[in-house]
Amino acid sequence: METKKFTQSGTFTGLIMSAFLIVFVILLIKHDFIPDQETYAYALLVLIFSACLLVFYKLTIIIDDTNISFKLGIGIIGKSYEIAEIASCKPVKNSFIYGLGIHKIPKGWLYNISGFNAIEITFKDTDKVVRIGTNKSKDISELIMRIKETTQTIDEKPTYSPNSNSRSNFYGICITLTVIGLLCLYGYQSIKIDLKEDKFKISGIYGSSINYIDIEAIDTISKMPRIEMRTNGFALGKVCKGYFKLKDIGSASLFINFNVSPFVQLIQKNGNLTYFNLKYHQSTIEAFEKIKSRINSTK
Repeated sequence: METKKFTQSGTFTGLIMSAFLIVFVILLIKHDFIPDQETYAYALLVLIFSACLLVFYKLTIIIDDTNISFKLGIGIIGKSYEIAEIASCKPVKNSFIYGLGIHKIPKGWLYNISGFNAIEITFKDTDKVVRIGTNKSKDISELIMRIKETTQTIDEKPTYSPNSNSRSNFYGICITLTVIGLLCLYGYQSIKIDLKEDKFKISGIYGSSINYIDIEAIDTISKMPRIEMRTNGFALGKVCKGYFKLKDIGSASLFINFNVSPFVQLIQKNGNLTYFNLKYHQSTIEAFEKIKSRINSTK
């Protein structure tokens, strides 16, 4: 039989990956490629989404007389199965909760880049299943079953491609790097101060709200106390957010970038300490003045 190929384009996933890629490229350009932690984070995300785009822009299923195989994108991720070891192959429609990408599903794995249609493969000696997304699910399943009828079973053990584990590991690494990159980017973003009538809110990771009436004192300092330990917080380069232990002071909440001064020191009536600054010197001063004015108006 002539080898047959069925290719589905990942239009939706490609658009998502491309959108993220364009955003981070623009951010990288706007940052003028300054060699700092923010630039490194943007550059890492550009690399990650470039790799994801190369992997998920299409999915190709290849069928010959003895095997069905598939590969995603440029072929870094893929698997192969002997048709003789397949118990059944049928067209299925995925639940919307299965989504896109590569992930575990009940009894097996799903490989999908677009839509809800897929083929579901079961094997003779295992209850595990494999679902492969395709817009030709009926044609492929019928072809596989026709080949099965004319193929004698030689061995009763399903055969996987030798590179299956390494390819799965590569995917796992990509997902892990993507999650880490996004968390680092989120954590590294400068905080924003949202002034309300009775309180102000610090946005972002570990953000909180503080009532003006609960503030005992507020001032600006030019140098931060030394950090002795991170108790529950985010730290990347010169950015620290969350809960830290400071030398000679004790526990405090930090929302600071050490590259920008001054720092606002805020003491609450219950003894809690908070330090913060914004992306620019002038922004920090303006936020300090506004909060101080609101505090004075509540006394």
